Amino acid sequence: MTLLIQGLSWGHPIPGGGWRQLFKGFDLSCGNGQFVTVIGNNGSGKSTLLNLIAGTLKLKGGSLELGGRPLHRYPDHRRARWIGRVMQNPLEGTCPGLSIAENLRLAERRRNSGLSASGLLGLRPSGNDRKRYQALLEELGIPLAHRLDALVGELSGGQRQTLSLVMATMGSPELLLLDEHTAALDPKAEAMVMGLTDRLVRQLGATALMVTHSLEQALQYGDRLLMLRDGQVAHDWDAAARQQLTADALRQLYGSGTVTTPTVD
Repeated sequence: MTLLIQGLSWGHPIPGGGWRQLFKGFDLSCGNGQFVTVIGNNGSGKSTLLNLIAGTLKLKGGSLELGGRPLHRYPDHRRARWIGRVMQNPLEGTCPGLSIAENLRLAERRRNSGLSASGLLGLRPSGNDRKRYQALLEELGIPLAHRLDALVGELSGGQRQTLSLVMATMGSPELLLLDEHTAALDPKAEAMVMGLTDRLVRQLGATALMVTHSLEQALQYGDRLLMLRDGQVAHDWDAAARQQLTADALRQLYGSGTVTTPTVD
């Protein structure tokens, strides 16, 4: 579904007094099924933008629409019907005291019902549920299919983040938000999770926003690359223009104060 952000406004107090207006009249449109990678300096608004879309932060002005649906009118747990999200910390997004199967059931029910997670902890997967989950993990090539009773707290960081990604995509969300979801992983686990990410986004056909500090990921993944700076879109490249970029060129742009969209000859 198309994500349309219009006139977004949000700010926050500054320690010691004062106010920082991060977003003011911010506009962004992401087409149906578009995979958008977002980069930028710390404090540029990357994660804040995802929080505003997900509803964990409340916007001060403007509107958020997904497929014509006014997201800004719904609380975060209602938005979970249409939005899947994976956080940076592998410890977030899953319940460590529940099994793999129970976590998958929790994610599936939350997407279907829009209920808050606290109202779903008593649910247990049926025998048919377990068969479906095993088949899903086998199809994706994830070596957890025969460990459905293992507690998630016993998994490695890479395994847990892989599970978080599968949970976020259950029920075919219309929008997928990925907030530096490989930042805490070692290179091998990062490559595994990113490969799965790219595959799931393509299979779902969902619109996706992925925040990353990895310039390699920025140059390799997605149909579109955005660079934010101080709550503005400093640069916006489509897939063809991105092919002309290098990691060194992106590093130089991080330090540039110019807010323009570069042209490619």
